[in-house]
Amino acid sequence: MGSPPIQEKTEPGCGAEPEGRPARWPARPRTARPARERRGAKGSPRATEPGCGAEPHVRMTVAEALARTLREAGITRLFGLPGGEILDFVEAARRAGMAFTLVRHEATASFLADALAHLERRPAVCVSTLGPGAVNMTLGVANAFLDRSPVVAVTAALAAGSRDYATHQNLDLNAVYRPFTKATLTLDGIDTAAKTAFALETALAPRRGPVHLALPSDVARQDEIEAGEWRVRVEVAPAGPPPADALARVAATLARTRKPVFVVGLDLDPLADGLPARRLVEALGAPVFVTPKAKGLVPEDHPLFCGVCAGVAADGVIVDFLAAADLVVGLGYDPVESDKIWHQTLPLVSIGPLSIAAGAFAPRDELIGAFGASVDGLLAAGLPRSAWTAAEIAAFQADVRRVLEPARPPRDGLSPYEVTRVLRERFPRDTIATTDVGSVKFVVTQAWTTWEPLTFLESNGLSAMGYGLPAAMAAKVRFPGRPALCTIGDGGFGMAMADIETCVRERLNVVTVVFNDRALSLIRVAQSRRRLPDYGVGYGEVDFAGIAAGLGAWSRRVKSLDELSAAVDAALAAERPAVIDVPVDPAEYYAHAARPRHA
Repeated sequence: MGSPPIQEKTEPGCGAEPEGRPARWPARPRTARPARERRGAKGSPRATEPGCGAEPHVRMTVAEALARTLREAGITRLFGLPGGEILDFVEAARRAGMAFTLVRHEATASFLADALAHLERRPAVCVSTLGPGAVNMTLGVANAFLDRSPVVAVTAALAAGSRDYATHQNLDLNAVYRPFTKATLTLDGIDTAAKTAFALETALAPRRGPVHLALPSDVARQDEIEAGEWRVRVEVAPAGPPPADALARVAATLARTRKPVFVVGLDLDPLADGLPARRLVEALGAPVFVTPKAKGLVPEDHPLFCGVCAGVAADGVIVDFLAAADLVVGLGYDPVESDKIWHQTLPLVSIGPLSIAAGAFAPRDELIGAFGASVDGLLAAGLPRSAWTAAEIAAFQADVRRVLEPARPPRDGLSPYEVTRVLRERFPRDTIATTDVGSVKFVVTQAWTTWEPLTFLESNGLSAMGYGLPAAMAAKVRFPGRPALCTIGDGGFGMAMADIETCVRERLNVVTVVFNDRALSLIRVAQSRRRLPDYGVGYGEVDFAGIAAGLGAWSRRVKSLDELSAAVDAALAAERPAVIDVPVDPAEYYAHAARPRHA
């Protein structure tokens, strides 16, 4: 994703919270200018400069150099589960003024960092020990890789002095993290500040994504050496102007197109590109869809808004509608967002800050450059209105609602669609909603109405269960005064529910609604379609409300929509985290997951 120039800002000082809305990230942290006095030959110790409470000419350890660089970059909080091998860094971070949120599982830490980085549009940090801790944390890091989120994952590593002969917990963590990070480095005590700045710059550079820093336990305690071998200026250049020839080609294509359909995706900047996208859509009067990660870039009460596409409820009728158009126009659309290959089989033109050509796939044409400038250029070309009529668009919108709404009264629990609509009615407009993966993601992503960007979060590229609760926790960290709702299935909640205690301890008053159907319902649907037996997908009864109460949360189990409404009101009034256990009837998922005629 292209980013505008990162602005310099006055540093708040060690331990101070930045005032107002967090900046994207300072263009040049102190580590980008001489931070130490040089003396002696290469490899000799350097004295630190004053600042952040340090005395002049006091040596700095590697752990302290890492912590100080992160703090000067605007990082104020770490998420993690420490072990003995990472304690020096955790203590250095505390002294540098960063809070540490202890979680119950390392995957929670990495999901938290992923969601917070997405919300703040700047790096967030998760922390683990070596071995199993580092491996557990890979889940959220891999999610950040496919959802394009600038996470910095800091893990301990085996002591450098024993690496060659020790086997206990000895894993090549660089090899473990390399497939799903943009860079992975093992810190060696030389130029730590510059290497950390490089990691931050890499995470922010388009396309954004995670980086991994491994810190050997003995290196953490060594004196930092500035050898000057790494010289990094942390600056992320904005996307350049679109090429004139590509602008002319795409304008000519749009001028010839009678019935285009727009798909808005995660490559757009949610803070800057929503308005240009709407200007283009409205100029052509064409239907517009958003991907799950782009919910809110087009308000869902807009007359041209037709739904969320790519792998959620009603996807069958949506993909068939795309196939009936004569051109799909991706606005920041990234193919990682689709679980089907319609982007390859249908005529697609891409307009965005980055190329989406990858492997054997290439769109029919691309207009690459600053998105606002691309839209301005296209509109200046005088594009004609599309041939879509208001009646055609309204008829399709009705088709989507028909698929979502239950065809019969529910028999074994409540309707997931109706539960979602009640939640939307009862929660304030400024709520930040998250959803987990599975059947709950299917229905909530499509049925929850979103009006603003960065108010709906889900795992999409990786589609990882267990994401919903940590994402809602991150929303509460970022916006403590706004309601945060987590919708999650009983399978995903079973993976993540221990961190309800973290919510209680950290006073993160998230409301979690468990869509409890006692099964992996989408997998059951797939078994039914393939005429396989119902096997290996059913859970037993669990008293989630009772478990949540045992963890310190307010909780309730409901059996009707009226009880749900009352429970939501009570949960929002409770001054602690809340869990509402809602039995749902999975029957309507079969209609939600109906296959398209065109894959």
